[in-house]
Amino acid sequence: MRRRAFTLVELMIVVGVIGVFAGVVIPRMGDGARPIAARVAEILEADLRRARTEALARGGPIVAVAAADGHAWWLAGAKTPATPIDGTERQFGRSGLAPMKGATLTITNDDAAEEAAEINGCVVFASFDALGSRDESTPAFTLHDATGASLANWTLPAGRTRLAR
Repeated sequence: MRRRAFTLVELMIVVGVIGVFAGVVIPRMGDGARPIAARVAEILEADLRRARTEALARGGPIVAVAAADGHAWWLAGAKTPATPIDGTERQFGRSGLAPMKGATLTITNDDAAEEAAEINGCVVFASFDALGSRDESTPAFTLHDATGASLANWTLPAGRTRLAR
C-alpha cells in the first residue's frame, strides 16, 4: 500500500490562504470589541479636526452642527449651517455609525452660547474662524442608544477639538 503525503507547495498554499483570512478577519473582530461609544467619540473628534482644517483651507468660518433631533451631525459654512459640506454628514445607522441605528446625540451648550445655539432645526455646537481657532463655548454631549438609555457623556472644552470624558 502506497502512502501519499502533502507536498511542501500544497502546505505553503494552505498556510497562505489561512494567513490572508486571518489578516482580514482578526482586525474586524478586534474593532467590534471596542465600546461603540468610543468609536462615536473618535469620529466626532476627527470631524472637529476636519472643521478646523476646512476653516483654514476655505479662509472662512466653519461650524459643527447637529440635527435638533440628535440623529446626525455635519460641518457647514457659518452662513449656511443647515447645508452640510459634501462628505461631512454623519448619521446614526449609516457608514461608520451603522451599529448605532436609532441612537441620538443630545447636545447642550453652556450659557454663553445658548442664545444662538439652535438655527433652522440645527444645533451649532462649535465654530471655527478663518484662522482655525475654535469658539469659547463648552458644549456637553450625551449619547443615547435606540431605547433612550444613556451610553456616554462628554464635554468639549473651550477652544479644543478633543472631547473630555
